[in-house]
Amino acid sequence: MKEEVFIGGWTKSRLRERSQNERHAVWKRARALHSAEGNHLARAIEMLGLPYAEPEPLAGADPLTERMKAVFASPAARSAAIESTLDGLPALSGLDTLLHEELGEEYRRNPAAVPTAEALTAELMTGLGYVEAGRKDLPQRCIARSGAYWKRG
Repeated sequence: MKEEVFIGGWTKSRLRERSQNERHAVWKRARALHSAEGNHLARAIEMLGLPYAEPEPLAGADPLTERMKAVFASPAARSAAIESTLDGLPALSGLDTLLHEELGEEYRRNPAAVPTAEALTAELMTGLGYVEAGRKDLPQRCIARSGAYWKRG
């Protein structure tokens, strides 16, 4: 028996193979279409019973959060964030690279690590006197796909 094919060529088996973040991105794009086909795909994702929402940041007491905070407390993290901002990129782009170097797979494979990194970046940048000025895509080398762009406050 053939599997139902949704808009964009998605099938339930292909959706099951995707990560929570990837399913969320597909669900969000499907909802944004404001069409019957998009709504049909979004409902199919919802009915899979698998997580598809953006993950929440890690709890403050989580061991990975503590290790991430240690990376953010380093002078290298401050320099990477400011350098990225001066280059016209989100501050997270430089920090993302540091986190991947320091934490490796633990950072890359944890879906809640990126929202945690975004929250820690916001703390760092506001502490340095910057204000959020919108969002931009990050370079392909980064684990995170987008991040806040900062400017001097």
